[in-house]
Amino acid sequence: MLRRLLVFLLVLCFLPLAAPAEEQTGPTLDEQVAAKFRRYKTISGEVVAARDGKIVYQYCYGYFNKKDGIEVTPDNYYRIASVSKLVTATAVMKLVEQGLLDLDENIGTILGVNEPFFAANRRYPTVGLTSRMLMTHTSGIWKMSDRLPMREYINVETRKNNTYFYEEKPGTAYHYSNYGAGILGCIIEAITGKRLNDAVSELIFDPMNLDAGYDPKFLADPSKITSQVIRQYNDEIDLDRDFYHSYGNCWMRCTDLCNIGIMLCDYGMYQGKQILEKETVEEMISSQKGKGGITVDVDGLNMQRLKVPTLFPDRLLYGHQGMIDNVLCNLYFDPETRFVFAMVSNCPSPKENQDRIYGIRSMAYQLLKLMVGEYLR
Repeated sequence: MLRRLLVFLLVLCFLPLAAPAEEQTGPTLDEQVAAKFRRYKTISGEVVAARDGKIVYQYCYGYFNKKDGIEVTPDNYYRIASVSKLVTATAVMKLVEQGLLDLDENIGTILGVNEPFFAANRRYPTVGLTSRMLMTHTSGIWKMSDRLPMREYINVETRKNNTYFYEEKPGTAYHYSNYGAGILGCIIEAITGKRLNDAVSELIFDPMNLDAGYDPKFLADPSKITSQVIRQYNDEIDLDRDFYHSYGNCWMRCTDLCNIGIMLCDYGMYQGKQILEKETVEEMISSQKGKGGITVDVDGLNMQRLKVPTLFPDRLLYGHQGMIDNVLCNLYFDPETRFVFAMVSNCPSPKENQDRIYGIRSMAYQLLKLMVGEYLR
């Protein structure tokens, strides 16, 4: 009897210790993030999340140099692919704020500089192409040819056929267009008289103290880029060829990408400075249907407006994603909760990562879901 009582007392003594141990079982958030990267055969990647204007989570995965066993760190830079369009859009909208650009002006009057022309699809010679159409992917531009200067391509007088234009009237149909979005970089150059990187640095990068550029040579430490796929950047302005850089060739660290999201999430405010006016960001994230000849319900101005009912059941999520040359990059923000999600990665682009969940690449969605579960639940 005494022996049984002693055993019972010993069990009671150990019970309080057992409960906390059970609470700590299961993978940590870092381990869960690593598992997602690993599932998609990621070479290197990083996730950063922010809440209420401050970074609350950061995790790096993989190798900067796998051969030598050098792990990736927060100091490494990534090509942000089509998220570059969102970065370029912030500079474009700054020019709008300064009264230097009208989104509904014919882009030929801007790109023509001293010799303005009428930019249009020859199928619709009286419907001018505008910056708003470029930013909403409704210009009808399909692609461009290296053999033809860009301004000759969109000049209704010099263009001899409709090759590389969609059939629909500009403003009436959505067709995602890298080349159309790329022309915005040339517009920035034409207005400012400066090369793209210099202009965007003056308008956005420098005021926000971002370490970013449209070529690795503009970064503080170019030796730390994680991808070697680089398009040659010329220092001289070439309005007929420069459209290649602004739609997918921006480079930065994941923390700076998140900082851009913080600024947009807070309606232009960043670390006490008003980078963009509140009304400007509201315009960027709003539907453009009914504005400037846009008749189709499209996204914002180089801004995706996503319905993700599993994570944000009663509102839209804003941002952009990009995938090029095995790079997957995403930036999303929710102004209501002041939540920002940024991720960058280099991966072999396995078949399963081509899948989309509510418009978001599968790996990015899984990582976003983890961050929402941790910081918004």
